[in-house]
Amino acid sequence: MPKRGQPPARCVCGTISTILIFLAAGLCSCQSSRCAAQSGRTAIEAAPWTQADRLFRSDPLWLGGDGAFSVDLGHGRVLWLFGDSFIATKPGETRRQATFVRNSVAIEDGYDPAHASIHFFSGHRHSEPSSFVSSQGADWFWPMQGIRLGNRLLLFYMRETRDADKRSLGFQSVGWSAFLVPNPGQPPWQWKLRELTGPESRGKLLIGMAVLSEERFVYAFALNDVSHDAYLLRWPAAEVAEGRLDAPQWWCGTGRGWMANAAMREVVIPDAGSEFSVQRDSRGGFLQVSGQKIGGRGFGASRIVLRHASRLEGPWSAAQFVYTPPESNTPNAFVYGAKAHSELQGADLVITYTANGSDERLATDMNIYFPRFVGATLR
Repeated sequence: MPKRGQPPARCVCGTISTILIFLAAGLCSCQSSRCAAQSGRTAIEAAPWTQADRLFRSDPLWLGGDGAFSVDLGHGRVLWLFGDSFIATKPGETRRQATFVRNSVAIEDGYDPAHASIHFFSGHRHSEPSSFVSSQGADWFWPMQGIRLGNRLLLFYMRETRDADKRSLGFQSVGWSAFLVPNPGQPPWQWKLRELTGPESRGKLLIGMAVLSEERFVYAFALNDVSHDAYLLRWPAAEVAEGRLDAPQWWCGTGRGWMANAAMREVVIPDAGSEFSVQRDSRGGFLQVSGQKIGGRGFGASRIVLRHASRLEGPWSAAQFVYTPPESNTPNAFVYGAKAHSELQGADLVITYTANGSDERLATDMNIYFPRFVGATLR
């Protein structure tokens, strides 16, 4: 029986809007959802969740953003972390008139996005909207994952700066930072962010793309922003709660296990994606959800894929096709940022992605740049 707010379960294999896939053996070749039961394989049915899409369009002053990482704050509250965002100063302003900020946040009240409410926040400087996490010199911050540990909140951000290379999109990663919030129960404008020190904070390694708490440890996935290979590190949870990140252990392979020597670390997920999420699988093990470029690396059209592992350390399965956003089938497609949100309800697997466009289109097309929801049913 579908959960409250779940997208209707439609099975139309081969269409864009609803796709039936088999984790154990690739794509579906049957024309009915009954083929999963007949074969004994596990299936996922994924569809656009237009009811939930309304959540990000409910505030006339927040005119879109990407990133869209989420953190469970407890008691029905969900923190959303956005990257580049458009903030209007009064209702009716267009994106051309709005203020462009490098990051913003929101608090969702209720775990079902189709029925929840949301409030957006940015910083303020000289009575104008500004980035929630302020830039530092030429560097600005885009979000990664976060985690609440008791009465503390830990947030990870990637550092970005301008790139003069004409072959790039005009920016490049130059490191990462983590911020400890000692008062996450207060409204975000009252938060006191304390920047922490951690390993390899400058360079192409982005620590904190996905973060989980398991037993006595906090685990974080680190992404190589060039190869998109992912590594795994961990800290004792007690140290993280105190803001100490400078002495992690790295996963160094089955033969060596966990070591403090970062030089011995091994890739956990090859080509993991430019952004991704990792969460527990209700059926056992863990799931990783990401976008996968259609036709190679970089930005453009992409599809959503899933990997499975019995342990965070792996081995992780090959990427399995889940869903192709309809925007990926349009000219000059620019689709990215797929990830799942384990705290959200209304579907077995709640996924978001972002569709972007050229500067001119972004300024005028209000059908893009609001994160889109996909609801998936695990069978």
